[in-house]
Amino acid sequence: MKDYSMRPTTLKEVSVQSSSLEEFGLLLRDWIHHVTRRDVSNRPALALAISKAPSISKKKFTGGEVADAYLAAYAEWIADQAGIDRPSWTRESKRSLSDPWFSDNARASLLVSTPASFRQRGIFTIPENVVRLRRGRPCVSAEQKNRKARERDRRYRNKIREKLAKLKQLEDSGLL
Repeated sequence: MKDYSMRPTTLKEVSVQSSSLEEFGLLLRDWIHHVTRRDVSNRPALALAISKAPSISKKKFTGGEVADAYLAAYAEWIADQAGIDRPSWTRESKRSLSDPWFSDNARASLLVSTPASFRQRGIFTIPENVVRLRRGRPCVSAEQKNRKARERDRRYRNKIREKLAKLKQLEDSGLL
């Protein structure tokens, strides 16, 4: 039985954890959830999530060549959407299909609507947009926020102690 407690945070992890095309789809959904709802809100974090080359699934399970092409197309499309460099592994020829694959029976609409990075690899689908970059500071965990707050409090208390020490010196010297 598989351990589903470790959700994928990179496309490489999606491929490594997949043992069937159905499982690949579920893990990809988990990864999309991670990217859209977690700490992937800036370009460097997004680049890190797609930069490592996924393992080749063609020999791992039936339909693995679809998974290989899909991940390459998805990574390239995300990079274009975010304005970051495309990962070099997306250019590998083994990450394209020789026969077209359609995600559903609406072939005519998919022929028109599918982004170029998918069409070029023989994948006809409408991918979910995961690029949701936000302005400002990147998201931080509650632990990081607490650590920063403790450090601020420590600096504030030290500053007050220094002022009290100076005030005491002035009192002791009779200037006050």
